[in-house]
Amino acid sequence: MPIQLDLPSTLFAVASIPLNYYSEVMAMLQNINGFVSVTRDKDEITLILAENQWHEVAVNFPGSQVQLGRRMIRFDTVLDFSVVGFIAEISRALADADISILSLSTYRTDAVLVHEAKYEKALVAVRHALVTLQLTVLAQH
Repeated sequence: MPIQLDLPSTLFAVASIPLNYYSEVMAMLQNINGFVSVTRDKDEITLILAENQWHEVAVNFPGSQVQLGRRMIRFDTVLDFSVVGFIAEISRALADADISILSLSTYRTDAVLVHEAKYEKALVAVRHALVTLQLTVLAQH
């Protein structure tokens, strides 16, 4: 079964927020609709959300850094945890096209964020990689 792409038109912001705002970030999530991703590590909170929503909440997080104008390419399929190398192949195709990515994975799906200026070029590279991946899978069966 071919892997479909989910291509939201939303522009996303990727923000690095100081750790001391963790409680405020978690409380703010109650008012966010649509896609949002929060990752906390030892140095920061990374928040990914629609750019327009970031503009509404940014004032609450002084000292944050943000990258704007990101588009999402989401792979609309559930990949079993035993699948090896899927994101590596997608990443390789985008690297060969000189496109920087932020890779995201959830329990059920994978996605990459690319800069809006390289979005169309990224789609070409991803679609080519998917054809190659699907032919490889077919050849193995």
